[in-house]
Amino acid sequence: MPPRPMVIVGVDGSEDGRHALHWAAGEAARRGRPLRVMHAVDFPDRPLGPTTASEPDTMVGLDEARRIVADALADAGRTWPKVDISGDWIVGTPWAVLTRAATQTDLIVIGAHGRSHPWAARMGSVAADVAHRATCPVVVVRAGRRRRYAEHPHGIVLGIDGSETSLNATNFAFAAASARRLPLTVVHAVWDPVPHVVYPREPAATPLPLNGAESADIDDTIAGGREDYPDVGVATRYENGRPAQVLADLSAGADLLVVGARGHGTTGDLLLGSVSRNALQLAPCPVAVVRGSSERVQSVATPTA
Repeated sequence: MPPRPMVIVGVDGSEDGRHALHWAAGEAARRGRPLRVMHAVDFPDRPLGPTTASEPDTMVGLDEARRIVADALADAGRTWPKVDISGDWIVGTPWAVLTRAATQTDLIVIGAHGRSHPWAARMGSVAADVAHRATCPVVVVRAGRRRRYAEHPHGIVLGIDGSETSLNATNFAFAAASARRLPLTVVHAVWDPVPHVVYPREPAATPLPLNGAESADIDDTIAGGREDYPDVGVATRYENGRPAQVLADLSAGADLLVVGARGHGTTGDLLLGSVSRNALQLAPCPVAVVRGSSERVQSVATPTA
């Protein structure tokens, strides 16, 4: 079944979950898409059935699930009254529920960290698992700076390495920048694993030049985005440093950091498999991890008519 044009957000009643809810609602409003609120409730070693469903702790868990979804619907409805919002709770492991939902939609949004309670895994691990398993783009939102970003937009930061996944991330980033009318900063970071042997200075102070083929790969990666979105102002940066830290530093004032789920697997390249995971921990702004095909990425990033 092809993905539906909607935004799905996972909530758990936490502060990060609430910020993810509002980020997702804003995206849904911007793109003219419906928003589906989902909460996963897990009962370890207790399959839901006629006997276990009546146990007191199970009933408390179900009541809490209903309350979390109801509160999220009311919260989002007050702030985003024009968005078509629906919600439900599903019995299952949170990461598995959201990963399965990713096959039926084209964007998942989730909080960076969540609540710890007997019926659900911590959203910290859930966010990482969903971001690295989902077939559609996943945006991970951290609490604390939503208002600042809304009032003082800075732009979109994109980390690339010239891989196919990097191309998908590029499509997503250009479309996101265009929809927000924000500039895009494209970053390629290269890390020398033994700088103290080659250079006498600190590695951050020593630029590491790109070879011609590497530079051409980056230019080719963003060429399509430049053509499709001529309204987006683009700045390109080539940095020497650990890629995740470079991206985190450059995204300190950004609206969104976009990375691919996995890139090239050599030391000199931007290792987006590990970089995306580290960026989720280090970046202070929302992080979009893009894995899906170019068609799916394009569909979610482009507003409906």
